[in-house]
Amino acid sequence: MKKLHLLFVLLLAMSVSAMATQKRKVLFIGIDGTRSDALQSANTPNIDALIAHGAYSYDAWCLGITVSGPSWSSMFTGVWYPKHGVTDNSYSGSQFDKYHEYPALAKQYKPGLYAAEVMEWPPLIDNIANIYDGYNVRIHVPDGGTTTTGTAALTYLADTNVDIMTIYYDKVDLTGHSSGFSPLNPAYISAIESVDANIGTVIAALHARPTYAYEDWLILLMTDHGGILTGHGANTDQERHIWFIADGTYIAHKQLNLAGTDPGSYRITPPGVDTTILKSVPVQTDIAVTALHFLLYDIPGIYPSIITTDSLDGKSWLDSIYFPPTIMPTAVQPLAGTNLAVKMYPNPTTNLVTLWFEHSNTNISYSVINAMGALVKQENNFQMSGLKLNIDLGSLSDGTYIIHVEADNKTVDKKVVIKH
Repeated sequence: MKKLHLLFVLLLAMSVSAMATQKRKVLFIGIDGTRSDALQSANTPNIDALIAHGAYSYDAWCLGITVSGPSWSSMFTGVWYPKHGVTDNSYSGSQFDKYHEYPALAKQYKPGLYAAEVMEWPPLIDNIANIYDGYNVRIHVPDGGTTTTGTAALTYLADTNVDIMTIYYDKVDLTGHSSGFSPLNPAYISAIESVDANIGTVIAALHARPTYAYEDWLILLMTDHGGILTGHGANTDQERHIWFIADGTYIAHKQLNLAGTDPGSYRITPPGVDTTILKSVPVQTDIAVTALHFLLYDIPGIYPSIITTDSLDGKSWLDSIYFPPTIMPTAVQPLAGTNLAVKMYPNPTTNLVTLWFEHSNTNISYSVINAMGALVKQENNFQMSGLKLNIDLGSLSDGTYIIHVEADNKTVDKKVVIKH
């Protein structure tokens, strides 16, 4: 029994060490013109699933100009409009030569990163030189063409080399301008639900990547502004009140800005911005800084020094929401015969996880080990029918587990994260 327990501990050590060296990647999804109250009113099961597992706030705020050009520039660069220079949708006066978008900033530290973007609104690509945004691939898709956007995104998510993926949807904003930015407008709500359905296909494709188990993805979602009547650009709460979502394997489930406080706006003087409140409230410039911190997490001291080095205005949320596994101090050699080909989905899971095998196995055994090395579930020498094995993990607590599978004198260890 001691020998068996030691095997479980060694397997756990191997897996935790591997998880600690997973390559960090970022998926940022922007949904233009989506009011916070409307997002909460809409039926959005895919966005809701990210919220249920991750960190979120329905009380984030736009501190700058409630127009798309300035707002997206703040999200992509991590600085407010007085620095990036974009004050309207013409992009006149932009200073991207001084304040690059976050993929370009990340490449200053890691030149080998591969980035792709799929954008519905042309100015997001056309008004910034490629040298300043850092994308290897820049794809224009029809404005408001949600399905086309998702299809294009799936192409690049299938590329195992991609490290940064940015997707922008414009249908909600276009609908608000045509019929009204309001949670009481059925067309506006329907547009949000349509984008959510497409996001579901994107997230499914992300999880289906053949290298997903060896990657650590940070998923970020945000909007640029809300709206009132059929427009935006002023400083009302309906235009400034937005939302923020972050999810990933090691992102804690946490609601940010529980008090719902408003830090103010650089466009309203006085009172301006309350810097004390700002520390606990997600805002637009936090997107780029959080993404950068995540991508460069393995470089000692990169955050918060990156703030002063690149003159960034935002803050990273990683210290309060990201809890990766601890790197094991001693390397453990892989066990001989660990070559059983298995695919697993979904991961993370709330209850059921499915393993697909390349070949049918007459007898199979599996063990589930928790983070303390304890055996929590086991089944030995049972007959498989077909190529698929379903394991119900619904009774287990949230956390990271190892599934150790044995079949035909071969073994494999799969890491799975449970998030209820």
